[in-house]
Amino acid sequence: MTPTDPMARPAAADFSSALVSHGVGSAEMAAIRAFARVVEPVDFARDFAVALARLVPDGTGQAAAEQAQAAFCDALAACTDWGSTGGWFERVSAHWAECVSRGVETGFALDACASLVKAAARHLAGDRAVVYQLEMDILFAVDAFAWCVASLLSRQSNRHEALGPAEFADRDLLTGLPNRRCYARLLDDWLSQSGPERRVGLVVLGMEWGIAVQHLPMAERDRLRLAVTERLRAAVRAGDVLCATGEHEWSLLLPVLRSPAQVRLAANKLIAACEALLDGEFRELCGQLTGGGAVGPDHGRDTSALEYAARTALLVARKDEQRFEDYREAFSTVVDDTIEFEHELLGAIYRQELKLFLQPQVRFDDGRCDSAELLLRWRRSSGAWVPPPRIIDAAHRMGVLPKLSRWLIMHAAHMAAQLAELGTAIKVNLNVTAIDLRDDELPELVAQALETWRVPAGRFGIEVTETALVADHHRAAQLISRLRSLGCPVALDDFGTGFSSLAYLRNLPVTELKIDQLFVRQLGSSTADQAIVDAIMRLADGFGLQVVAEGVEDVDARELLRAAGCDLMQGYIESPAMPLEDFVRWWRLRNGLPEDVGLSPEGAD
Repeated sequence: MTPTDPMARPAAADFSSALVSHGVGSAEMAAIRAFARVVEPVDFARDFAVALARLVPDGTGQAAAEQAQAAFCDALAACTDWGSTGGWFERVSAHWAECVSRGVETGFALDACASLVKAAARHLAGDRAVVYQLEMDILFAVDAFAWCVASLLSRQSNRHEALGPAEFADRDLLTGLPNRRCYARLLDDWLSQSGPERRVGLVVLGMEWGIAVQHLPMAERDRLRLAVTERLRAAVRAGDVLCATGEHEWSLLLPVLRSPAQVRLAANKLIAACEALLDGEFRELCGQLTGGGAVGPDHGRDTSALEYAARTALLVARKDEQRFEDYREAFSTVVDDTIEFEHELLGAIYRQELKLFLQPQVRFDDGRCDSAELLLRWRRSSGAWVPPPRIIDAAHRMGVLPKLSRWLIMHAAHMAAQLAELGTAIKVNLNVTAIDLRDDELPELVAQALETWRVPAGRFGIEVTETALVADHHRAAQLISRLRSLGCPVALDDFGTGFSSLAYLRNLPVTELKIDQLFVRQLGSSTADQAIVDAIMRLADGFGLQVVAEGVEDVDARELLRAAGCDLMQGYIESPAMPLEDFVRWWRLRNGLPEDVGLSPEGAD
């Protein structure tokens, strides 16, 4: 969006300068921040609502408008955010844009700002006849602050009236950027005039947030989106147009392209601006902005074709873990392969063609195998085996991960029952994903599977990775406690690769630790890995936990783990993961029993 765009809402810098012009300097902001620290937000919001009800006793009668007003008032009365560096006002401005689009009159914003002052006066003086100088200073500061906000919101309403509803409909209500409708019209117009000497550039930018952000309330997600938008807007070259084309997606239009290289330069500039934000104000959140670029008419003569090319480049950039990619003809094959992969996986899930293999866990003390990890396996029609993380990621992307997780839980219980029928009553351990740990029904699903196949809970272990706990530690702890109350053992997988191992051990009712293979594979030659393993063993001993070492592949590692006091090992030195029938045969031979499994082809799954 160009700086002269009449629809642009006041940004952080505009708000800061407007405060100064209204007499709200550093001293006044300090007084406002002091007020926000001592006031109880819930009490202030209540007094604000009472004051506003006296000024505006009746609603609009329209549910959508009243909902927009309520959201606006909630944001406006968030006094603990008044001292933030612009983020608060951006949220207020976004909610007011929604109000205006619903037909709410400008007077409502003025009344709401007046109610802020009344609520502040109520908290500062109450019914006292005497008001102290400090209270007066704070009240004057709040008064100037509120009327500065009212002035800016009034100007925003006037811009809407000047533009008219047709132009307003071309704007994203939260960010004020041109929306998809406007984006398509602009790109269509510019592409219709494009040619060998007049190219048009397109960059599609997509933000992928970590699980922690996905758990945030919508207001906080809006705050993030606004903050990223402001950084991107500030980095856009004059004449180019930044559009909001998705919840966490932006598209940059370059209508006067002198060289195709400008597309990459512009994209890298925007991505760098976003990375600076994530390294600064939002460094506690995990997110990555990735871009794909295309040039018209070379890569597409209409909006649909050019956008397809840019999105193809974006997909390849994400796949190759790059910040940005320019479209190339070879990329079409990558997209086709991805589409084919997803279709084939979807069919395999619905036809239940995925398998669970068992990898033995062998005791160091006597060589017995009384447990095994269940590992997901899928072989495509081409004969290629697909890594489990790719299966899980694709299932999540397609929205079928809950169905797959339920199948895995039920199938794992079925396999535990089959093992018992074949005289191999060992414990099976099933990995659950970070997304599974957000499902409050997980313990009930496990309980149902155990009841269906009559499997004792002690023979059905759950493995949880450390990184899966980071997103919502407290919720995960509650689910793990419920699984433990069923009697299911719970292992902390990939131990040592997370961020708060000791805290997890202190607060989570886990029964087992699994040393990640990262620390095992070079154990014979790495004194650092040996020290890490020794530390893990000491921690486990202090908490009374069993320890399993993953990825044991050589004799040196095995003997060092044995000397360290490790309980079980899992790895190729004993056996790779095997189908059920092969595992039972391996187990029987190991225990000196007849090799004949007696398992029908139907039961082999």
